[in-house]
Amino acid sequence: MSSRKTYIIHLHFRNTLHIGTARSGAGIEASQRYIHSDTFWAALANYWALLGSAGGISFKEFLQSFNAGDAVDRGSSLSSPLFSLSSAFPFSSKGREYCYWLPKPLSVPFSFSHENTESSREIERSKFGKLLKKTPFISREIFSCWQSFAEPVGHKLDDDSFDTSGKSEIRPQVAIDRISSRSNLFHSGVSYFDSNDEQEGLYVLCRTSDNRVMKALDEVLGVISEAGGIGGDISSGCGELAKYSIDPVTEGDPSWTFLNGCDGANASCLLSLCVPGNMTDLSGRLVAYSTVLRKGWTGSVTTNIQRKRKTVYMLSEGTVLIGHESGSMVPVTPDIQRTPEWKGLHNVYRYGLAFSVPIRVNLED
Repeated sequence: MSSRKTYIIHLHFRNTLHIGTARSGAGIEASQRYIHSDTFWAALANYWALLGSAGGISFKEFLQSFNAGDAVDRGSSLSSPLFSLSSAFPFSSKGREYCYWLPKPLSVPFSFSHENTESSREIERSKFGKLLKKTPFISREIFSCWQSFAEPVGHKLDDDSFDTSGKSEIRPQVAIDRISSRSNLFHSGVSYFDSNDEQEGLYVLCRTSDNRVMKALDEVLGVISEAGGIGGDISSGCGELAKYSIDPVTEGDPSWTFLNGCDGANASCLLSLCVPGNMTDLSGRLVAYSTVLRKGWTGSVTTNIQRKRKTVYMLSEGTVLIGHESGSMVPVTPDIQRTPEWKGLHNVYRYGLAFSVPIRVNLED
């Protein structure tokens, strides 16, 4: 074991990416251009199970570290998870450098706060209010400014301040009824990144204090790259990795100092989905938040049947809470009463641990 370190996992996709979302239209399977932390963890868990062991870490040890055992209840404390993950956010090239985008904190920035002067506040609102409201991602530099709550963000805004990586489109697809052989037309959303540009894709932040984890993740991602994929419609070629890399965040790198917090921090901002372990005092700790409905099918690569998982609401990326939140693993195994055929198969869990950074807010706004 060693002190906790942070790594960046860069994911370059060969073709398209289909990440399902609960908000879909009639006859349309919508998709989004980033990957929630629970989806990425589930992909790692599935292929870790296929390997049996990765980096000298058995799949049993992997599960136990996340308290994902047979008798784990929601809200149980996690003693030493192998690692914690952020969601996978966009990055692209800017000359020879990477442009990284992060979820916009849902708290009020200094620009619009009552701590700012009234005249400056009104100018910021009129110039940048609608722009900041409609964008889900902001640049790393803007995020750092928002986090420190020290100055208006407006003077830092330019064409490179918002996510421009990847594209999305809706594609028609045909499903053939197995009984009648009739065709049914539906539409599916996909996202794609420039396959000729190796500096465009998604990145995940990973924290760990176990030196074995990076070797293990390299082995698991190698299998995903060679024989699998991430997200949905893998059989149609979606989610294939063309390349990946795992790089340490250099200690003292000014570009990533925001991960360690800021002066006067009094809250935390989520960079992942999260299910709080203790719900009793949650309402009093929420500064600004939104929730995400998580549902779907089991999708296990070690079981040849798929069934509906239990549904759960999770706090979204960008949520701001008072104090530190660890999060919890949530059992979502299919209901045995409704799906008795699942009896005897493995349990299913939703990754709800929190990856957060300290942030400063005005609690009176």
